[in-house]
Amino acid sequence: MNKKYKIPLIILLILIILCICIFVFKQFVYDKKEDKPIVTSSVVDTMESYGYSLDNRDIKIYKEIYYELKDILDSEEIDYEKYGEKIATLFVIDLFTISNKINKYDVGGLDFLYEEEKEMFKNKVMDTIYKNVEDNRYDTRKQNLPTVSKIIINDTKKITYEISKNKKIDAYEYDLEIEYKENLSYDEKATVTVVIDDNKMYVVKYTTSN
Repeated sequence: MNKKYKIPLIILLILIILCICIFVFKQFVYDKKEDKPIVTSSVVDTMESYGYSLDNRDIKIYKEIYYELKDILDSEEIDYEKYGEKIATLFVIDLFTISNKINKYDVGGLDFLYEEEKEMFKNKVMDTIYKNVEDNRYDTRKQNLPTVSKIIINDTKKITYEISKNKKIDAYEYDLEIEYKENLSYDEKATVTVVIDDNKMYVVKYTTSN
């Protein structure tokens, strides 16, 4: 074959092979992944006036305590100590049950924080507790992640909390223990501070005491 035609022919063959490889990859690998259902969540119940919600991914213990909280808030006279206890418990369960989270950006516990503190808290958790959480949008994650199985309230204190330089409000401190389905070296003892502001309660402080 004339050398003049041989090189263009080789280039053409390489391009044809590349096109075939790209087609096969798209058809049998990439498109298959795209066709796989993405893991999503859906809301199954809400307490609209309080901003709390329950979704289909929440674990059994979380659902039980959520409905206990709902009963407290539906009462004619709200028991704020019990209200705060449920808030502290739900906050910790949602924060440390990472097994049902889609990825590191799916931070638990945000429903129970002041609105202006959510972004800072979320960023801190993503950089620490959730830092190494693998993506699970396609339900392919094999990573072993914690699931809270029980919260034990050991002590409750009514205190005054300085929410800002010129503002002190009523609050409760809950000393609690966290139990997991499997011990993966996450926090086991903590103190959660919950304040009462305009008849609604918010988590303002979490400290571990391991």
